[in-house]
Amino acid sequence: MKIAFIGLGNMGGGIAGCIQKAGFDLTVFNRSRQKMEPFISAGAKGGATVSDTVRDADVVITCLMDDKSVLGILDGGFLNAMKPGAIHLGATTISPLCADELARRHKEAGTIYVAGPVVGRPDAAAAGELLTFLAGEPAAIERVTPICKAYCKLIKPISEKHGIANSMKLCVNYTAIGAIELMSEVYAFAERSGVPLVDVNEFFLMLFAHPALKMYTTKLRTRDFDGPMGFAMTGGLKDVNLMGEAHASVGVPFEIGGLIRTKMTEGVSGGMGDRDWSAIYELTRRHAGLA
Repeated sequence: MKIAFIGLGNMGGGIAGCIQKAGFDLTVFNRSRQKMEPFISAGAKGGATVSDTVRDADVVITCLMDDKSVLGILDGGFLNAMKPGAIHLGATTISPLCADELARRHKEAGTIYVAGPVVGRPDAAAAGELLTFLAGEPAAIERVTPICKAYCKLIKPISEKHGIANSMKLCVNYTAIGAIELMSEVYAFAERSGVPLVDVNEFFLMLFAHPALKMYTTKLRTRDFDGPMGFAMTGGLKDVNLMGEAHASVGVPFEIGGLIRTKMTEGVSGGMGDRDWSAIYELTRRHAGLA
């Protein structure tokens, strides 16, 4: 099976690395050629253009930034270059409406779309320990599952309706950022009140059993929000905006999310866009007069 992979950022690079290690015939493409070089050196082919990259692929995987970037490459020749019956597996966190639009356009073109947003941070991607939700035609999901096994420890086919997978991903991310905001407020209250933060940290570590939440509770206590393996606040804000749009589309209030969106917008506009999204704690501290 020939695999084409587009988007070699923090997440995409880790996923593509796992696919390459699993022995698949891999062609990669990234706007920055420099990010392609390690894969080419390890035996992958490098595409000169997006169209060139996808032309002979049985499965094309995209791991980009947002709706605009995915639709942009589709309009740029990606769709017309794919061979009939080939599958586009979308690992990007996009809106449910965009996922459904991609499926519609692929069906018209004689190709197939499978929604496959992933859950996990860049270190989990590199280690092959992500979770993915898959939605689309059952036969197509079956075809991409062996590839997903290269970078996921858990694969969850969830629906034949493509947007459902992306709605589920937004549920996960909303829960994560909601918990981060809650911890931010509790830490700020504790600091203001003189409660030792190490004791609050120990409480959180008992309360939250998942390793990611344990990581965040310590990250907030130590105010460690920088480094290349974080989830950039710009990406987090994009996901929060998607959450708000998805809530509005089904008539569900987005009250806590609205507060988070305001805070993250302030952070990005204030130069915090490259810091981990959990750096909203710095804004909570500032609003509490701690910074």
